[in-house]
Amino acid sequence: MTKTDKYIVFSIINVVLIITIIFKTVINFYLFIVIIILICFILNKLIDKKLIRIKDGDKKYFLSVTFPFIVNCFFLINYFTGMNPQKETYCFKNMISEIGGRHSHQKGKTTYIYLSENAYPYSYMTRSFFIDYKKMWGNNQITYTFERGIFGLKTIKKFQFMDNENCPDN
Repeated sequence: MTKTDKYIVFSIINVVLIITIIFKTVINFYLFIVIIILICFILNKLIDKKLIRIKDGDKKYFLSVTFPFIVNCFFLINYFTGMNPQKETYCFKNMISEIGGRHSHQKGKTTYIYLSENAYPYSYMTRSFFIDYKKMWGNNQITYTFERGIFGLKTIKKFQFMDNENCPDN
């Protein structure tokens, strides 16, 4: 397998792991991005000062493939070592999105939700769903099943949408 082939394969694996594992982890999205940028900056400086030894020309590969893979493995281990399932139930409202131009305007509900009591305000992926809106249609309550992994991070194992007459209308 050539270096280019490895680059492509591991990049695809990284994207799949991000979508399937990291997006199911309850983390402050903005803090996560800041930490990753800081770690990349520090790693870059350590590589430049030769404190981390990498073959010539492999710096780009390390920072764009190897480092994200290490981060993904951290979240993968946390996800699969989850234990003590706990259920949390919240009422929710869908985000309203507006599309169109100056003369044509349409509004519609999205699969991004706002939870009651402003639960998980900075955990973007806890409130975003890459599903067909029809699965959410007519529902106003969600029940999450969370587990806490070996590194102490909460992960979403299951979620279920349902209708509850005690929740405010969507």
